[in-house]
Amino acid sequence: SLSLPSRLLLSLLLLQKDVSVTNADEYTHRYATGDKVNLWVNKVGPYANPQEAYEYYSLPYCAPDTEHHPDNVESGSLFNKLKIHSIGERLAGHALRHSGHDLKFASGSEQTVVEECNTKSLTTEEAASFTKAAEDQWFFHMYIDDLPVWGMVGEMLPDPNNPKVKKVWENAKDSQQSDLQHLNDVVGQNLDLEGIELKPFVYTYRYLSVSYNKDRIVKVDLTSDPASLIEVKPGAELNFKLFIKWEPTDEEFHSRFDRYLDHAFFKHQIHWFSIFNSFMMVLFLMGLVALILLRTLRKDYARYAMSRSDLEEGDMDDDQVDENGKPLLHEGRPSVGGMPAEDSGWKQVHGDVFRAPRFLTLFAAIIGTGWQLITLTMGVILFAVAGPLHGEVHEERGEVLHAIITCYALSSIVAGYSSGSLF
Repeated sequence: SLSLPSRLLLSLLLLQKDVSVTNADEYTHRYATGDKVNLWVNKVGPYANPQEAYEYYSLPYCAPDTEHHPDNVESGSLFNKLKIHSIGERLAGHALRHSGHDLKFASGSEQTVVEECNTKSLTTEEAASFTKAAEDQWFFHMYIDDLPVWGMVGEMLPDPNNPKVKKVWENAKDSQQSDLQHLNDVVGQNLDLEGIELKPFVYTYRYLSVSYNKDRIVKVDLTSDPASLIEVKPGAELNFKLFIKWEPTDEEFHSRFDRYLDHAFFKHQIHWFSIFNSFMMVLFLMGLVALILLRTLRKDYARYAMSRSDLEEGDMDDDQVDENGKPLLHEGRPSVGGMPAEDSGWKQVHGDVFRAPRFLTLFAAIIGTGWQLITLTMGVILFAVAGPLHGEVHEERGEVLHAIITCYALSSIVAGYSSGSLF
């Protein structure tokens, strides 16, 4: 068995190896020509419900034939290796794994680098996985230098040999559209698909365009070729290819995340009618509550106003008012202003507001929790507003969740103080 110093030394070496895998200038975002750039695969899931996510390699994708291939044990395979995540990334559901692709910064700017792999004959279970992804319109999610890219896994389409849809397939092969645009066009076609069986197809060719400015990556685009759609069925062998193109650009590094604030891949449709309807409903309810309070309290306000005027004129004796100067109701004596002079209804509880409740400990804890949530909300909002000082919150994965956890821990001081002082 190894001694304790040997174990510590071995642990440090393994930790240094893991850090070197994820470092690769991803934290400084600066690269020299020929430096390795990691392409991380994150997750896959339905396009209509991005919150439903699965690990990328839950689908039977193959390992690219590079130095990171699992068979290349001597060179240290990075394929499917899990990236070190922060607590915010974990809570956000990120599970970045190395894609196995060998990207080198600004290499081959004049030509396109092609990396490919071939799957073995698909089993029934593997074909069923791709079929489910095509039926539910799954999309995949990747990262390059912390820049996200998305693409569709596959589509459900009719047989290309069918005369009714043959023209659509020919247009797809001749077009240069992205996979999402092609999907929208196919859905938008007024085709009579009644009686036509739809089959699952998977994109096999992807085009990755990486734009760089000097030593920084500022833009990443990934599209899938509709002409590369291959039908998925048991026994089929799929040939996946990634075409990598490096292109220089004059765009600035600090504004590279601006295009993700309203990305075309995800449709953020603003329902203005619903917003206006909700706003008018809130105004209506506020007016209704104000009207009820006004009708309920108007008589009391009139009585107190009349009582004060009578007291100022000296029409009331000292025995007709209480210690607070309010008129008293005597038997057989008319009330002031036609209303009872004594407190009634909700005014009878004014002396009980400072009485300790039965469950004081629970009440104090609830009040403290409320102040903690208010402090937490304000802290996260201020943190997001101060984005230009520490970096925009949408630029780092899980940064908002990390800020929420930190603010929640710090706001416990406010909760303890408010609860203790009230108790």
